[in-house]
Amino acid sequence: MKCCLIQGIKNNCLTKKDSTMTLKREFTELLKGCTPVKDSDGNIIVQSIMNMQVVCLTTDDEFSLDDRFANPMENVFASNRNYGQISFTNENEKEVIMPAQVAVMTKQRAQNHGMIKAGYLPAYSEKTYNDAGCVQGSQTGHFSNTNEYRIIPVAMREMLFDKINKEGGFDRIYSAINHLGSQTQSRTNNYLDVYFNQYDKKLEEFIAHFERPNKFIGVVIFIDGEIVAIDKFPSFTYAEQVWDVMIRDCYGALAVISELKDKKSRKVFGDVFSEVKSKSIGVSIAELLETSLKQTKKQITDSVRGKIEDFLDVEFDAELDHNGNNGSEKCKSYVLKSEGYVGQVISESGLNHLVSIVKRDSFDPNALRRVNELRKKARKQNKFTL
Repeated sequence: MKCCLIQGIKNNCLTKKDSTMTLKREFTELLKGCTPVKDSDGNIIVQSIMNMQVVCLTTDDEFSLDDRFANPMENVFASNRNYGQISFTNENEKEVIMPAQVAVMTKQRAQNHGMIKAGYLPAYSEKTYNDAGCVQGSQTGHFSNTNEYRIIPVAMREMLFDKINKEGGFDRIYSAINHLGSQTQSRTNNYLDVYFNQYDKKLEEFIAHFERPNKFIGVVIFIDGEIVAIDKFPSFTYAEQVWDVMIRDCYGALAVISELKDKKSRKVFGDVFSEVKSKSIGVSIAELLETSLKQTKKQITDSVRGKIEDFLDVEFDAELDHNGNNGSEKCKSYVLKSEGYVGQVISESGLNHLVSIVKRDSFDPNALRRVNELRKKARKQNKFTL
């Protein structure tokens, strides 16, 4: 099976579930048109730090809607009048999709707030989300007309996506902040700013470890060789605009957690070089290095390809986001859920503008592999005959 994520699309299935319509969405359909960024030799480009790997996705120019969506970090201002609420005012002449789980971290005397999902804003519009949450403990006050945004760390994503379409109040994000504090050894309690204040310097340095490729439209994040997060953006321009903040604020938490656990990256090149050297006689160092580098790239590509292939058969239940949609809007928000993953997609007429998926902490990807093996065997079986 090819690693390219351009796959055939099965018809979406509608099912009746808890009196709401639920779509069946396949992973290959959610990332249709995308493929991993590769080098001139066809190897998947993998960037690494410690036990974390980043693979960027690209697409054909026609599927990058650069002229349609504006920068979500500029000319979009947040206010609120109640706790657990965020109102966004989009002053752009273009539409905006706010990245998944933006946090308003303001210097105003006000309670910081966070989103539990991404949000779509039509051009020159104001839209209120009543399923946001406080992220600053007992601080009082409401913010006004600010664009002081951060992205909530990926370690909180699962718990927040699970809050979509659920009853709750202004404290709906507190448990996730406490989980982040436990994972990062920061005494956050109910204060997200405590985490950022403790690790901001390290997170800024973290950005320098990764190079933003040209014409990328998404990322796949691996920890210990397993896919833990996937983000697909509306355009190349949008991806460039949110790159630094996603690497620093969102994915940076994974590096913090890995460092605290003293996780190390596997020294693939060193192992390959030793093996190549032991089998080579009368070969120059330059040739050994060149051969080892090629074999290392191929080995890493094969590993990443295998993990993505395991993911190709994942199917999600996609339930309409009750608080994130307006009947007249073209773009629709859905919450995605499967046995081992949870996330969100914002779609329009079959085109997926934004996709955000995270692995559940408790899920063992080996269970997915066992299911895939059984499916492969089942496909090989002939139908019953006499």
